[in-house]
Amino acid sequence: MIRLLVIDDDYSLFALLAEYLGNAGFDCHHAADGDAGVAALTSGPWDAVILDIMLPGKNGHEVLEMIRSKPEICRLPVLMLTARGEEDDKVKGLELGADDYLSKPFGPKELVARLHALLRRSSHIVSNTEAEVIQLDDLRIEKSALMLVRDGYRIELTASELRLIELFADSIGKVIGRDTLYREILGHPPFAQDRSLDMMMSRLRKKLGPRRDGRERIRAARGQGYMFLLTGDE
Repeated sequence: MIRLLVIDDDYSLFALLAEYLGNAGFDCHHAADGDAGVAALTSGPWDAVILDIMLPGKNGHEVLEMIRSKPEICRLPVLMLTARGEEDDKVKGLELGADDYLSKPFGPKELVARLHALLRRSSHIVSNTEAEVIQLDDLRIEKSALMLVRDGYRIELTASELRLIELFADSIGKVIGRDTLYREILGHPPFAQDRSLDMMMSRLRKKLGPRRDGRERIRAARGQGYMFLLTGDE
């Protein structure tokens, strides 16, 4: 079974999730606040984490920062929950390294689909031993370490960001459609008013920095998708 840690102070929600996700092949465990979540994370192996933002003690953003700072658990797929649905919460979570987010209330089928997508991406990164290093102009991407090296600085990547880079590396100078990117990165087609892909692109742009000619590496093709450009490309 897939070991899933749910860090959320809503006991009734956890009970519902445990029943539904249990039938979908997940072994669910509960931590009712941020401090209990941190203790649970460091005491046993997990396959994925569902993390609420609004928590007693350490909030979800603080717990996420801890996860991404510890080498032994930094690759854990993390899906964040937000009850308020506020843009700032989602942006901050993605900037701190969340792999996906879901606003309450949500449908259980969508949750299961998103969890499976996270696990597929995580498995792809761990098992793919071909071309462990991707070189794009002055960027060096170390896949097994989930690390980007730029101008001598090492910058951590999330699993979703690495998958984006892999997709771009296979299609330099070509537009990759939004529908394709949503399905490959988030595991579902784009939903109405869902800006999670755009926020991921914004975060990745910051990490990549500009090309050596000063232009953006990732360019949006209005109404179509995104493309990755090398130095000298128009």
